[in-house]
Amino acid sequence: NTEHRTPNTEPPPIESLFYFRYTGTVTITSNPYRFTMKSYIPVIAITAVFLGTALYAPAAAASPWTLDRGEYFLQLGQSYYNASEYRDAGGGIRDDASYSNLTSYAYGEVGLFDDVHLQFYAPFVAAWSEHEAGSFQHHSFGDTLLSVQASPVDLQLPTSIRLETKLPLYAAPDEPGAPIAGDHQIDVSGWLSVGGGLHHWEIPMYFYLDAGYVHRTRANFDAQRPGGDYSDAFSARLEAGYTVAELVDLSIGTSAFLPYSFNEARDEAYVTVGPGVFVPLTERIAVDADAYFTPYSRNAGAGWAISAGISLMNPVD
Repeated sequence: NTEHRTPNTEPPPIESLFYFRYTGTVTITSNPYRFTMKSYIPVIAITAVFLGTALYAPAAAASPWTLDRGEYFLQLGQSYYNASEYRDAGGGIRDDASYSNLTSYAYGEVGLFDDVHLQFYAPFVAAWSEHEAGSFQHHSFGDTLLSVQASPVDLQLPTSIRLETKLPLYAAPDEPGAPIAGDHQIDVSGWLSVGGGLHHWEIPMYFYLDAGYVHRTRANFDAQRPGGDYSDAFSARLEAGYTVAELVDLSIGTSAFLPYSFNEARDEAYVTVGPGVFVPLTERIAVDADAYFTPYSRNAGAGWAISAGISLMNPVD
């Protein structure tokens, strides 16, 4: 447990748009939301398009180093995401909508038993969107992540498995066009992580790969507004870091979210890349910052993000 955790052309099909009709139905990537309006106004589904890169790459990320009983790592942080453009299903850049959010979050890992820990990520999201229907803002709790991680086999490289659930602890906003804090559905995912370091050769480097299968259910906590019919996806993060003068950890990482069966009307895909820095201030307290941009996306924002946090951890023996 010596490594730190550094907590990512043609218009799109009509199914991927908000569309307002006098019948009183708004469709956001196949989710029926009821309201009353007399006219038909097509505008981009700002939440569905931008939320992928905004919310599937939180500042806090897992790693293969599993905590033992009594160990802990806790972090409070702030992140900012901005996308003035997005890429449609064909990869074309569109600038007729924009989205940004400011997220305050708590992230933690707490050892339950030796080689078993509980992990959580709890965000509060303030979001702003602008498209041809107007400018909107909304704030609420976001998609909370709860997981259990274990390292049941003692291998030469640090290895772990993790079961994770994404819980949408918010309601869809009543105002049509307002940004929502997530995709409003429960996801269940299984992960395999493997990593290591080069300390045997006295090279202060570490690396890890975190890869998972994300099952995207339609379930949520709102019986009147079911989740969207999204495809299951492959998700992964690859990171490598180097310790400078035994004082500062510098890292570079990339994350990906890739549906197994890409439906142009609903599904999103993206890849993010960015640097990070982790600075221990004492044996218990550290600060960190990271950033990323989005070189590849489909039905998702072409945005960037920055974040910073302060961490509390048990001293390493």
